[in-house]
Amino acid sequence: MKKALLYSIALVTCATASLSSADTDPGRAAFRAIYQEMVEIDSSPTTGSCTKVVRAAETRLRAAGFTDEEVHVVIPEGRPDDGNIVARIRAKNAKKKGVLLLAHIDVVDAKREDWERDPFKLIEENGYFYGRGSADDKAMAAVFLDLMIRLKQERNFKPGRDLIMALTCGEETSNRVNGVDHLLKNRRELIDSAFAINEGAGGLLSDEGKPLALQVQAGEKIHQVYSLEVTNPGGHSSRPVPDNAIYRLAAATQKVASLSFPIQVNPVVREYFRVTGPMLGGETGAAMSAVAKNPDDQAALATLMKDPSYNAVVHTTCVATQIDGGHAPNALPQRAATTLSCRVMQGTTPEQVKETLEKAIADPQVKVSIVRRRDGSSPPQLTDEVMGPVKKQAAKQWPDVPIAPLMSAGATDGRFLMNAGIPTYGMSGMFAKPGEANAHGLNEKIRTQSLYDGRTFLEGIVRAYAK
Repeated sequence: MKKALLYSIALVTCATASLSSADTDPGRAAFRAIYQEMVEIDSSPTTGSCTKVVRAAETRLRAAGFTDEEVHVVIPEGRPDDGNIVARIRAKNAKKKGVLLLAHIDVVDAKREDWERDPFKLIEENGYFYGRGSADDKAMAAVFLDLMIRLKQERNFKPGRDLIMALTCGEETSNRVNGVDHLLKNRRELIDSAFAINEGAGGLLSDEGKPLALQVQAGEKIHQVYSLEVTNPGGHSSRPVPDNAIYRLAAATQKVASLSFPIQVNPVVREYFRVTGPMLGGETGAAMSAVAKNPDDQAALATLMKDPSYNAVVHTTCVATQIDGGHAPNALPQRAATTLSCRVMQGTTPEQVKETLEKAIADPQVKVSIVRRRDGSSPPQLTDEVMGPVKKQAAKQWPDVPIAPLMSAGATDGRFLMNAGIPTYGMSGMFAKPGEANAHGLNEKIRTQSLYDGRTFLEGIVRAYAK
């Protein structure tokens, strides 16, 4: 009853109110409770469960009045912890297909002994929220759940098209059932839509914390995993031989470390550099502007490639992430293997990357394999239907801050939707400095103000899309 009352009070709050007065927003406490609940439910693959997050969300949705026809929990057979939930607000006499609000609720593993704070406790400190998934991607998941609840309870909300929310599992790791892929193959009718809003882009802050550009993801690299493997007869460690599997693998891995894939400055990245360069300024900003004018400017490219964030968007990258070798401390290794995490540019196939790796390694005893082949997707068109509300809402919240299309260096579940014919755009309105969130790493965090600003931004565009 208390939670329902908080949501009812929140309805009188204007959707596009300035967050400078957010402390007086009675809906903030209810939203924060949802966010905290999500972060504090461990949904990592080793120790957690997506289904626990799903059940918590289901409880909130049903308390807000969603019926059995409007809420669907989908748990893949034989995978009880890989649950997903889809909720829908139906429009009467809708003339357009619905809009999908997508967020993943699974997170990568986090070891308490490595973190400064408990990764599965939401901690607000020095202007940041800390916790595994606080940024990736429970921030958007909580925003969407909170928004769906409030819109459902708003008597005067009469959408012109369906609003669909999907909170899904399996985005972060390949050893879980991917919820978006599973829904498309088995329950497409639940998420079929005109287009989708997803993670993948936020906003760029200067070193001083000034908003420089609002980002909209229009395309992404594909995450393709490869393995390098060397096998050997082995033997007793008292009789070393030159042909050692670990040494050979180490040499091959070092060659990958020195490998630089060809530069591919695609139109989206070029436009991002054109818009962002003048705002960023300095050596990096000047290099962006130079590459926007001439994608073959080698000096400018060399400057940008010093920064991991910009290096990641101008070409395919491969990096060693795991190593496994040997079977006993007193035996020569019979097998050694390295896992490579490659982020492949759109238009480049996994087989082309494999061929490049083989040529660079140039050792027939090192077997290069594609681990579970993945197809990339094409970038969506930035249509007026999608960008109109973004421009209008951005002008209210961040006047004079330009909007920059972005190709994400990280893969999202958008690739499944894009390949299924559902254009997908990454946008959150949550600003940060490059690499600041440290998603997947230690002490993951998000700026408190950025989270609340993103909440306002997403509500504004969703209400506009719903008309």
